[in-house]
Amino acid sequence: MEYTERTGLIGSWLQSLLRRYKPPSDMDNDTLGEELKLIVEDINSNIPSMLTRVEVQIILKKIDGHVRAYQASRSWPTIKTFIESTKKSVEDYSRNTGDSKVTTHPLGLSDDQLTVKRIKMGHSIAASLLDVDSPTRQRLLEETDLVESDFNKYLDPAAITQ
Repeated sequence: MEYTERTGLIGSWLQSLLRRYKPPSDMDNDTLGEELKLIVEDINSNIPSMLTRVEVQIILKKIDGHVRAYQASRSWPTIKTFIESTKKSVEDYSRNTGDSKVTTHPLGLSDDQLTVKRIKMGHSIAASLLDVDSPTRQRLLEETDLVESDFNKYLDPAAITQ
């Protein structure tokens, strides 16, 4: 999903959600517009970029539920509420679907993206990834730019020649 399509989807959803709440009285229309843009950016940056439109819509529904659960007043929820609700919704979605690619980290990277970075940089990785039959290894080889030779640096050279 392209950035503009994604932020447009989030923005439309956010506007319909915020209709249920009273805007802050100390903000004029320009300031409210800026606040909306900031909220959209914060939500967008906490949802993994590889998700489809349908998956983003599912997460937005979950965010809606979390915001309703956490918001104690009828005034606009805070940006912090949206960020925390987004993180929780992404975690819930990941857990419910069993999709480890959805789990994000503070740098905004998925588990798979972090693993690829670790392998490319030669950092330590889980021993299970050295098993050629590992489903995770196979998925990484199929869905990322990793190749078998990327794993060779983790093998003992003496073991290869035996």
